[in-house]
Amino acid sequence: MRNKVFKGVFTVYLILLFICCFWDFRGSIDLNTGIFGPHTDKVVHFLLFLPFPVTAYFAFPGLRDTKLKLARFCLLAFLAGTAVGTLIEKIQGWTGYRSCDIIDVAADCCGLVCAIGIVLLIDTVRRYRETEEKRRK
Repeated sequence: MRNKVFKGVFTVYLILLFICCFWDFRGSIDLNTGIFGPHTDKVVHFLLFLPFPVTAYFAFPGLRDTKLKLARFCLLAFLAGTAVGTLIEKIQGWTGYRSCDIIDVAADCCGLVCAIGIVLLIDTVRRYRETEEKRRK
C-alpha cells in the first residue's frame, strides 16, 4: 500500500512538473523581477528538479536494496532527470511562448545533484536505523 502511495506521489510530481514547464505564464508571472532578479528562473528550475530523485527513491524501493543498487539508482535518477529536463527545454523551444535555454538544463542538473545528496543522506539514516533495530533483537 505504502509503495502505491509513493508511486502516486511521484506520478503527481511529474504531472505538476510538466504543467509548470509548459504553462503559458505570460501576463501573470514575471520571473525576471523575482527575489533573485533575472536568475529567479534558474532557481525555479533548481527547485522543480529537486524532488525528482527523492520522490523516485521512495517510489521504487526495489532499486535501492543494496549499496550497489543505490549507486545505480542515483546514476539512473540523474540521467533520467537530465533527459527529462533536456526534453522539456527542447519542447519549450518549439512552443512559441517559452524559450529553450541550456542554462535551465544546468540548473535542473544542479537540483538533481543536490537531491541525490539528500537521497544518500536519507538512505544512510535508513540503513543505520535498520542496523540498530537488528542489534536490539
